[in-house]
Amino acid sequence: MTLQWIGPLMALLTVGTIAFGHVLVRKAHARFGTRPGWPLIALGGLLLLASLFSAAHWLAAVLGVLGITTFWDGVEVFHQEKRIQRQQEGEGSPAGAQSAPEGEG
Repeated sequence: MTLQWIGPLMALLTVGTIAFGHVLVRKAHARFGTRPGWPLIALGGLLLLASLFSAAHWLAAVLGVLGITTFWDGVEVFHQEKRIQRQQEGEGSPAGAQSAPEGEG
């Protein structure tokens, strides 16, 4: 019986890229605003496209994981902008006051 190490290695790569992306989104947004969003989305798309043309299954898997997490990090840069705006709006309200959810009130 041959052990298939690609599964556990891909799992580690996935968790690692998600963790790195979480930090990347916060730091990139703090320094550059939303400017890195579209380049990250484009890079993620290119990595996904490259995964389609890879001859090796393991390389296709690595490129696919890197591609989708990079793509999603780009999307998250824009979501981070909205989170920061909501947080700043919340700081302007009186202490302890709750604002109505969007669409209500």
